[in-house]
Amino acid sequence: MHAPSDVVAETEPTLGEDVEALRAELAETQGRLKEAQGELARLVRLAEADLQRRRPGEQSSVVASSVRRPAAKEVAARIARFAHLYREAAAATPDRAPVIPEATMLEWLETSGLFDRQFYLACNDDVANAGADPTQHYYNHGSEEGRLPSTL
Repeated sequence: MHAPSDVVAETEPTLGEDVEALRAELAETQGRLKEAQGELARLVRLAEADLQRRRPGEQSSVVASSVRRPAAKEVAARIARFAHLYREAAAATPDRAPVIPEATMLEWLETSGLFDRQFYLACNDDVANAGADPTQHYYNHGSEEGRLPSTL
């Protein structure tokens, strides 16, 4: 017969499984980003063609229809989930130390193509005026606040 603590230990994922889940989620998010970039390129081509046809002063119908960027919101939500899972994994360790150093997580975010430092600063005057590192601010606060990481 198992002690109650043995049953809990058997059902909880290991830290290695948590890291693999985070990696899989990052890979899936990067795939969705690639799809979003392809869609954005298609919209740019359509907008350019639309601009050739429209009259002066008339708004581009393609640009107007693409102002809402659900892909960007979806990616932002995935990054927020990724950061949340990372913090949960760190909290689950005996010494509450992160499984992966935060610097590594920030590097992954920067190199993932999901985050644009200049865009983030341009859209968030409070971060720019505070002189905060945009990637670190987004990772620690902005993702949970629903701020967009890039134009996507």
